[in-house]
Amino acid sequence: MQITFDPHNAMECDETLGFIAQAQPCVVKMWLIDYNESQNSETVAAQPDTATEQPDTAPAQPDTAPAQPETAPAQPETDCHGMTHDDAIHSTPASKNADGSWRAKRGQKEAYEAAIAAATGKDAPAPAPQGMPMPQPASAAPATPPAPIDYKTMAERFMAKMADPDGLPAEYEAIYTALSIGYDDLETNQTSIARLSAYMDAVDNGDDHDGCVRHAMSA
Repeated sequence: MQITFDPHNAMECDETLGFIAQAQPCVVKMWLIDYNESQNSETVAAQPDTATEQPDTAPAQPDTAPAQPETAPAQPETDCHGMTHDDAIHSTPASKNADGSWRAKRGQKEAYEAAIAAATGKDAPAPAPQGMPMPQPASAAPATPPAPIDYKTMAERFMAKMADPDGLPAEYEAIYTALSIGYDDLETNQTSIARLSAYMDAVDNGDDHDGCVRHAMSA
């Protein structure tokens, strides 16, 4: 026998259960078990899924590494006139005079002085005509005689220039002969000492051998 009723209608359930209880008590017990299980299944299925997806709240980390500054390039060395070394007019390897200026290249005195004039804003001396020596200005008579030059200081300076391949424009014997310097009395002859010192001053200014001799003999 088949019994048909609406399980969600309380009145129909009561009437059906009463009928079945009278007919078959054991059938009622089994039906109740199946009914309760079906109700529990529907209840569990009806429960909403309350678990919510957790948002990813971790912010992106910015790149905080500071930019590395560029290294400033090294500045070239300058002399007392603010000039950088120029192989065309300065001696090689680079060296400086006692006043802090670059030493002139041999035979480039005019270009050397013109470069200094351009760097300092002073007028350069007019070049001498080709084939004619530049006249030396007459030196005024000093009010007092110059202080004597120490022989040891002059000799050490002269020996250093002899050891330098570009230190002297001529051999020392030719220099002695041109300046009329004797070997025997050089240590005590103030005239010879002064001429050698003046000759080396002209070398530092970039004069050639003849120009250095003229400068030394007129000093």
